[in-house]
Amino acid sequence: MAIPSWPSGLPDMRGQTSSAGSRALHPAAQETQFDDGPSRLRRRQLFVTTPLSMTLVLSGDQFVLFKAFHLDQLNAGARRFMAPVLLPDLRTLGQRVCFIQGEVSWRPHTPTSYQVSFTLIVQDW
Repeated sequence: MAIPSWPSGLPDMRGQTSSAGSRALHPAAQETQFDDGPSRLRRRQLFVTTPLSMTLVLSGDQFVLFKAFHLDQLNAGARRFMAPVLLPDLRTLGQRVCFIQGEVSWRPHTPTSYQVSFTLIVQDW
């Protein structure tokens, strides 16, 4: 099954300036303890994932498109997808494999727009 792509009718994954950033640049190392010696640390994954806080302001039509994409294409957030993501140089966009972790929150932003917030997990950011 092909991996879905972020709809072209939605804004790129730049997020609001206030939403930029991450709670962790890389996943924490996994610690394994042994009965007869010091514990050891190792990477959890072979590829690097970076969680990015995203806040997007969407028009009413974009909000409907986002809801349909999240529910139908991503199976309410259970699937990965390709998306144009702002890269660490903060100037260029690159296509990356992503998924939405946890809940997606929304609230009215203006009478004609919505604010949508979620944690975007980007592979090899």
